Amino acid sequence: MIEYLHSLPNVVIGLCIMCVGLILSTGIPFYIRWKYDLNPDEHLAKGAEEGFKLFTSITLLLIAFSLVRVQGDHRNVEDLVSREAALMFKLNRSLAAFGGPQAQELQGDLKDYATAIVDDEWPLMAKGKRSEEASNTLIDLTQGIRLLDPRNPVQQMARAEIVTTLNQLSDVREARLSAVKLKLPSYLWQALTVSVLLLIVFGWLQNPLPKMVAYVGGVTIGVALLLTLVIALEGLFVGESQVNPEAIVSILPSLGA
Repeated sequence: MIEYLHSLPNVVIGLCIMCVGLILSTGIPFYIRWKYDLNPDEHLAKGAEEGFKLFTSITLLLIAFSLVRVQGDHRNVEDLVSREAALMFKLNRSLAAFGGPQAQELQGDLKDYATAIVDDEWPLMAKGKRSEEASNTLIDLTQGIRLLDPRNPVQQMARAEIVTTLNQLSDVREARLSAVKLKLPSYLWQALTVSVLLLIVFGWLQNPLPKMVAYVGGVTIGVALLLTLVIALEGLFVGESQVNPEAIVSILPSLGA
């Protein structure tokens, strides 16, 4: 279900959650109570109101925890992509400092690698996969760098920096690919589900009926908007709010000989 929601625009996600929430929390109970002229006992309604306030607070607290979690993951992955782009730029600059036809060829391989990440690997990450094209290009780049033969102290320093930067680039790529598996823990989703269900039950018992429609409906809309944020941000590489490769795309013209 969550995977399907990630494939929708954020506005559609919000409208879906809001409509379902309003139907369950106000539409159905309003129709039943109006049709059969049902009104909860005064003491029951008063207790339900206290329960509704309690579970409203619990639900908002759980959503806050969830938002902090998904926003942190989102920000960390964006930082990884920016760092990856910076390492590519640094590696290209070090290869230029090394000089020679072999280094120029490696600069071309580096550009091919960056292009493969943007065009091939990024769409695959939405499916939890990695790009074989990008992996093979990185292997070729690594093997080519190992064959670099420095002939003077300047090239020796440049080669040392090239090797260090390449290792960092490989590590950052693995960290980015590992982030594909990040998602909100199941225990938070379970707690949110139970809290929202109890919120709906206590909402049904609000009295009088016009208060139930306005009070419970307003809370439902607010919770729906916050849940939309959680779902939109949870999809790190899917959906409208996914992390994009813009940092890498912006340096592509600077790569190569």
